[in-house]
Amino acid sequence: MKRIFVTLLMLAMGVYVAAQVQLSATTDKTNLTLDDELTLTVQVSGVSGTMVMPQLPSLPAFNVYSREAAQSTINGKSTLQFKYTMMPRFVGNTSIGPVTFKYGGKTYQTKPIAVHIYRSTNALPKATSAPQATAAAAQAVSQLPPLERELATRAYAHVNEPYFIVAAVSNKTPYVNEPLTLAVRFYYSQAFYDAPYQNPSVSNLFMEETSQAQGQQNIQGRLYRYEEKRYQLSGVSAGKASIGAATVSFRPGDSPLSILDRFFGGAAVQAEQTVSSKPMELSIKALPTAGRPSSFYGAVGTGYTFSTKLDRLQTEAADAVTWSATVQGPNNLKTTSDLSFPNLPGITAYAAAPTTGVLPNNKTRSYKVFKTELVPAVSGTYTLPALSWSYFDPQAELYKTLVSQPITLTVTPSTRAEKQVDFSGTDTPNGVQTLGHDIRYVISNPQPQSSWLVLLPHWKWVHALVFTWLAICLFMASIGKKTVTKKHAYLTAKAQLKKAKIYEDVSDSLSAYLLTKWHISTASLPLKEIVHALDNRHVTLSTQQQFANLWKELESARFAPQLDQAATLAQFVTRSTELLKKLEETK
Repeated sequence: MKRIFVTLLMLAMGVYVAAQVQLSATTDKTNLTLDDELTLTVQVSGVSGTMVMPQLPSLPAFNVYSREAAQSTINGKSTLQFKYTMMPRFVGNTSIGPVTFKYGGKTYQTKPIAVHIYRSTNALPKATSAPQATAAAAQAVSQLPPLERELATRAYAHVNEPYFIVAAVSNKTPYVNEPLTLAVRFYYSQAFYDAPYQNPSVSNLFMEETSQAQGQQNIQGRLYRYEEKRYQLSGVSAGKASIGAATVSFRPGDSPLSILDRFFGGAAVQAEQTVSSKPMELSIKALPTAGRPSSFYGAVGTGYTFSTKLDRLQTEAADAVTWSATVQGPNNLKTTSDLSFPNLPGITAYAAAPTTGVLPNNKTRSYKVFKTELVPAVSGTYTLPALSWSYFDPQAELYKTLVSQPITLTVTPSTRAEKQVDFSGTDTPNGVQTLGHDIRYVISNPQPQSSWLVLLPHWKWVHALVFTWLAICLFMASIGKKTVTKKHAYLTAKAQLKKAKIYEDVSDSLSAYLLTKWHISTASLPLKEIVHALDNRHVTLSTQQQFANLWKELESARFAPQLDQAATLAQFVTRSTELLKKLEETK
C-alpha cells in the first residue's frame, strides 16, 4: 500500500512539473522582403537546472546569422529565451516549422508560423508602415551619444547600397597626446562570405584597437546589421594628422557551392567586391607652455589617479626596499615620459624601467608604474617626500597636479654577522688553505756588477731627451685617437643607415653616433635633456630642432602604422644622413 502511494505521489509531481513548463515561439514580423531580416524568439519557462537548447526545425528558406541565449531564475525556476536572426533566401510563402524542446522525459512543440517573403518593399501589404518606422528610427538616432549619432547619420547616405562602411572620430581637433575614439562600421543588408577586414592607416597618430561590437539599424525602412571596431588614438605632434580608409573585401550572397563544386566549377562563385570608408584629416593642437609645471610628463585627458607606496615600511640597513608610483588614466600613458624620483640623503637609489598595461575590465583605461630600489646606508627614520604628477585637462584647458602622501621608512641596524677569514699559514675550518709562498727576501749586501749600464745614471741629458720624445708621441697619439674615433663614429653611423630595414635601425645608428662622439646616452635621457646636451656641445639651434623633430617622428613611426612603411623608412634614412653631416660639422 505504501509503495502504491509513493508511486502515485511521484506521478502527480511529474504531472505538476510538466504542467509548469511552457514553450512559445514568435517572430518580429511575418511579412518581409529579401532585404529584410527576421528575428525568431523562443521562450521556455518553468524549468530548473542547466540550460537546455531547443531544437530548431529545418529552415530551407532562411539563413541563420546569429544566436543569442539568456536565462533568468526566480524561486528555483528558470526562464530561457533564445533569439535567432535570419535572412530570407527566396520569394514566396513559407513557414517556420515546430520548435521542439525536450525536458523531464517529455517533448514540447510550438505551432508553425506562416511567413510571406516579397521581392521588394512596394509589394509589402499596406499594414507595414515604412514611413512610421523611418520616423521612429530617426528619433532614436537623435538620442544617441555624439559618436554613435555621427555614425548612424552617415549611414543614411548609403540607404540604396546593400554593403558599405562608415567611420567617425570623437574629436577632430585634439591636443597632442589627448585620447580620442575612432569607430568603423561595416553595414550589410544582404548575406556575404569570405570578408577579410583591413585596419585604416594613420599618420602622426598612435592607434590601438580597443573593442568590437555588433548591432543593427533601420535606415528608411530597410534593416541593416553592422560589425563595429573601435580604436583609441592620440596625436604625436602638433600639426596635421590623417586617418586612411578602412576596407572590407567580400563575396556577396551565401556560398552557393560545396567545396567539391567550387573546386571543379569555381567560375560560378560570385566576384569579390570591396567597400571602403572615407579618409579623414585631423588638426592636432600644441599644448600651451604657460603654466606648465615641472611635474608634467605629457599626460593629457581627465580622470587620472596617482599614488605611491613602499613594499614595506621597515627594513634593515643595506637592505633594499621598493618605492613605486602608480598612475591610472586614459589609455595614452605609454607615450608619457618617466617620473623623476628625488635624491634622498643617506639612501642610494637604483631606478627600474616603468611598466604599462591596460586595466582588465576597461580597455580604454591604462596604468603606468614607476619603481626605484632604495638602499639605506645606516639605520634611522627617513621621510620619503610627496611626489607630484601633472596632466593637462583639455576640457578646462588647464594643467592640474596630483600629489601623493609622504611615507615614513624606519631602518634598523643590520643583523647580518660579518664572518672573518683567517689568512694565517695554517689551514682553517672555513675552507681557506695555504697553497704556497711568494715572498722573496732582499739580499742585505748586494754587490754591483761592472757594466756600461752603470754609467747611464750619469748621462742626464739622455734621460731628458728620451722623456721629451715620449711625451710628444703620447700627445700626438691622443689627438689622433680622438680624431679617428669621432671620424669612425660618423662612418659607422652612415653605414648602419644604408643597411636600415626598420625604424629601430635608424634610431640606433643616431644613438650610437651621439654616444661615441659626445658620450650622450639617448637610452637614459629624455628628449629635452638630449637636446640640452647637444646645446652644450655647441650644436646650432636649427640642428637641435632638426634632431628633435626627427627623433619624435621616429618614436611615432615605431608605434603608429604607416601608409607606406618602405617610403617612410627611406625618408628617415635620408633625413638622418643629412643630420649626421650637420652634426659632424660641429666643432
